[in-house]
Amino acid sequence: MYKLLIVDDEKIVIEGLKSATNWKEHNIEIVGAASDGEEALREITNKQPDIVLADIRMPKMNGLDLIKETKNLNLETVFIIISGYSKFDYAKRAIQLEAIDYLVKPIEVDEIIDSIKNAILKLEKIRSEKQTTERINEYQVELEEKRVLDYILGHRSVDPEKDHRLKTFSFFNIGLKGYAWQDSKETEKLQVLLGHLKNLLENRGIESFIYTIDSQIVIMVSNSSLDIDNDLVQDLLTLIFHNIKIRPNVGISNLFENISEIKKAYSEAKEALKNGIFRNRLVTYYFDLETYNHSFGNSIIEEINQFFKESSPDLLSRISPFIDKVFLDCKKSNLFPEKSKYLCFKIVNHCLEYIESEYEIKNNGGERYLLYEELSLLQSLEEIRVWLEKFIAESTVFLNENHVSYNEKFIIDLKSFINTHYNEPIVLDDLGKLFHKNPAYLCSLFSKAVGITLFEYITNIRLNNAKKLLRTTNLKVFEICKQVGYENQKYFNQVFKKNIGTTPGLYRSQHIIK
Repeated sequence: MYKLLIVDDEKIVIEGLKSATNWKEHNIEIVGAASDGEEALREITNKQPDIVLADIRMPKMNGLDLIKETKNLNLETVFIIISGYSKFDYAKRAIQLEAIDYLVKPIEVDEIIDSIKNAILKLEKIRSEKQTTERINEYQVELEEKRVLDYILGHRSVDPEKDHRLKTFSFFNIGLKGYAWQDSKETEKLQVLLGHLKNLLENRGIESFIYTIDSQIVIMVSNSSLDIDNDLVQDLLTLIFHNIKIRPNVGISNLFENISEIKKAYSEAKEALKNGIFRNRLVTYYFDLETYNHSFGNSIIEEINQFFKESSPDLLSRISPFIDKVFLDCKKSNLFPEKSKYLCFKIVNHCLEYIESEYEIKNNGGERYLLYEELSLLQSLEEIRVWLEKFIAESTVFLNENHVSYNEKFIIDLKSFINTHYNEPIVLDDLGKLFHKNPAYLCSLFSKAVGITLFEYITNIRLNNAKKLLRTTNLKVFEICKQVGYENQKYFNQVFKKNIGTTPGLYRSQHIIK
């Protein structure tokens, strides 16, 4: 359960929020309430809530200052601000202080629940990032291991001079199908196993760097005779099975002699492991995979890569005709089922990566293992096709019922902001900061999704509201001009005539409601 503290100087508001919904259904426990900022800070210090729902205007300390003081306590607490004030400055300051949301009274129950859900996602992200940081910091004692890890993850540029002694190396990526990576007892077993693997390699005269990355054991071996024969590989697999009782899959990269190619070597081992899992092979060498890839269907592989490279929010709805073409090419090429499985594997992997990047979903390694295992059991081209079409259909239904594209949600939020603040100066750089996006990229996303530019959309909103005021009120043109966000009446007249085809005054005379 996530702990929620409610802060408002009106008792009726606090009671209303407490009874607004069945909080337990949303995994929320209300741990207290406060009627002023200082009392709230004491409650936060004592009870350390996960989420604080706070009014922005309170006695003794306002909501924004409460956020600042809470940050000094180094807690993971996140804030949702509620207010009777819709001023942009308040919302902007709240966003700058990393508040999850800024809700303007009166507030609908659905708004509160949506904000609470966003707060929970933020908390999970904070905790996940904290766990990742703690894991990486464990390698600080061994500075060389930390540096090599940074090279692998791309967090640091490779310095060949500093690492000149790492003359030869290759990677072993080890997957553990069905392993409970999040189980604390299993984590303890895994740490013991990593120590045993290190000792085994040291006893063979092989220097190694061993990590766990993305639910895989990653071993970089270096500065040895690199006599990585089958006996050594089998000893590693036996040791793993003996410690955790799971049959591993191993992907092995080519041998490299330039530390600048460390990311390439790591990627090779990852690719070899993925394909080994797919093909149900215990050990897969990237060298063999290269030969396998080269021997068939290169043009089909390139078409698959290109299709997913040009991804868009409706990609899954457009994929069926593409799959028809891929399987027709397979049939024409007389590809064996195993080779067709490889193409299907490529499509599935691209689909999973697309879903992870386009939607707020993270597939874990265990789910992928199950998919690859199902696929490896299929025996014919038709079975593969039926399985793939079912996978696409189920993914599409699930996403349609449960998720909104991250970019679609961004467009909705941006439109909502413009519709609310069209009568204020809207600066592109400020929008970029508010929505945490590069201004040029923000404009590009909007144009692609809506079909008109961002500034055309703003102009349309302003002019539609101007036309309504011209038809239904006696306000003077210069007053309407300011109410819809234009400071200069002359410029307003120019924009109005260019888009509507007539002047504001003439439009009023033609359309005023008498």
